[in-house]
Amino acid sequence: MPLDLIAPALLKRRRRLDDAFNQFCGDAAAESRLELRSLDQLPSREQVRLPFEDASFDWVACHELIETIATHERQVRLLRELLRISRRGIFVTTPNRWHPLIRWLRPEPNLTLLDALALKTMVDVLPGRPVWKLGHVRLGGLKSHYFLMVWKGEKQPVSAQHPESAGDRDASPPSPPVAARPARG
Repeated sequence: MPLDLIAPALLKRRRRLDDAFNQFCGDAAAESRLELRSLDQLPSREQVRLPFEDASFDWVACHELIETIATHERQVRLLRELLRISRRGIFVTTPNRWHPLIRWLRPEPNLTLLDALALKTMVDVLPGRPVWKLGHVRLGGLKSHYFLMVWKGEKQPVSAQHPESAGDRDASPPSPPVAARPARG
């Protein structure tokens, strides 16, 4: 498949993920955001902590980086670190390991591609049992990328309507979170 045919679809997918993050954060311009999009922004293997104080940003996004971390333990550690530096919540995007084009789109060796179940198991071990929701964006009619939304504390958005949800079924709208896990008894 020539790149010039798929490039517009990839740009549309990127815009949908960005729109989902903007909906997750809300419209408050005064709130601070940190978006991690490069491996250079992540801590090295020796360093575990990001170079920010606790609760430095209202919202923290990590775009297509968690799959570059080799082990499940280190991926969970990254989620905990993102939660540490955020005040209100985190937004993590990752390619769907089962999408048929993903190895063509992300040919890098040593990627630990994730699926919905892997993301859910990571959230299950986060401290404080945060409220979370998993959404997706489609490419070629199939789920190509997941986005994980995790809210800190008790306050979640009252309503979050995705701007493309009316008449467009290629993105799952971020809506008010629901408890996705049964209570442990």
